[in-house]
Amino acid sequence: MELESRLQKKIFRDITRILEKHKIPYWLDSDTLLGVMGEKHNKQLSRRNNIYLSISGDSLTKLLTIKKEFGRKYKFYSYPDRSGRQWIKGNVIRVGIFNSWKRRSDAFKVFISLKFKTFGKYRWVDNRNCKWVNAHYFDQLDYIEFNTKQYPVPSNAADYLTRRYGNWLENSSDWIEQIDDFAIVEDNIIKNILPKKVVKAEPTIKIKLHEKKYHHRMKNMLLHTIDILRENNIPHWLEAGTLLGIIRDGDLIPWDYDADLGIPGEYAQRAFNLRRKFFPKYLVKKKPINNAWIPGGTRVVKIKTPWEKLKQINFHVDLFCLYKVGDYHRWIDTNTLKQVDKKFHTEFETIHWEGREINIPSHVEEYLTIRYGDWRTPRQIYDAGLHDSSIAEKGF
Repeated sequence: MELESRLQKKIFRDITRILEKHKIPYWLDSDTLLGVMGEKHNKQLSRRNNIYLSISGDSLTKLLTIKKEFGRKYKFYSYPDRSGRQWIKGNVIRVGIFNSWKRRSDAFKVFISLKFKTFGKYRWVDNRNCKWVNAHYFDQLDYIEFNTKQYPVPSNAADYLTRRYGNWLENSSDWIEQIDDFAIVEDNIIKNILPKKVVKAEPTIKIKLHEKKYHHRMKNMLLHTIDILRENNIPHWLEAGTLLGIIRDGDLIPWDYDADLGIPGEYAQRAFNLRRKFFPKYLVKKKPINNAWIPGGTRVVKIKTPWEKLKQINFHVDLFCLYKVGDYHRWIDTNTLKQVDKKFHTEFETIHWEGREINIPSHVEEYLTIRYGDWRTPRQIYDAGLHDSSIAEKGF
């Protein structure tokens, strides 16, 4: 959708009208600001299909108080802070507003990012990444004309975009906000920021495999998946926590709630096409994604049971899709960008488990050390989006 069309949408006009009515300063930011500034130079730089605004973090309470003025036609969704650091006040990093009759995942959204002023800088969390810029960009706002309308933007917007994107007029399509944003806080600063509990907006109930008959059922589900993949010549291997548990303990980790396999990304569609072979005992879904980090459109294929899916219980087998990029294999796990040297998944070793010879990554002990550190010592508190050393992102 063209930027001009997005800025003319009724939802955007309603939101800005209500913000202005209640004197909540806002400004175009990130991809939307980049797009408007690019148009001044006859360049189409916007890469996203949503609108991105920012407000001061101190205005969040007021925004939520006046939410009723938006009426039933719009829904609000608050995105939790998943940085794991005491970088901002509160536990909300942004608010997404979308039409009520749309699913959140599919809807056109206006994102409102929260920027918190602290000691001469504005701080924010983007996904899980801690970022900051000097306060003068947001303390005073400028205005830019676009298609006969005036929009508030950061002071000296061109300099602000340089601070974020570098040579923003030549911004490439593979720019990744979790890695390439120059506003990401340096590692030597982040490591001194105190940790805090990660708040997760997880709609599903998390079970543990040692509860009831889940362990036995998950093992059967995993083996059934392995057998179908093998029968249909789809390369696969034990991955993540399942690999860790079987290598270390000879079995699935009892406090886990799923099982993990890896497949080459180019086999994602073939794996999904096997869904009739799983049905009716299991359901197969694929999770699409459009991200410059990987050259494919699928991040994971999920095998679920109809009962747990109906009851929203987090009980499934994940087929993580790994893609070769240069000397690395890349994938996306828990919305986190990860990569390891290609040597681990180019050739495979095997392990004998439950009457089967199953592939595992080569150099498996080195691989587990990269993923889990001291993997021989069990620990129940582990967040794959924070503690995995294969994460390529910065600033969290």
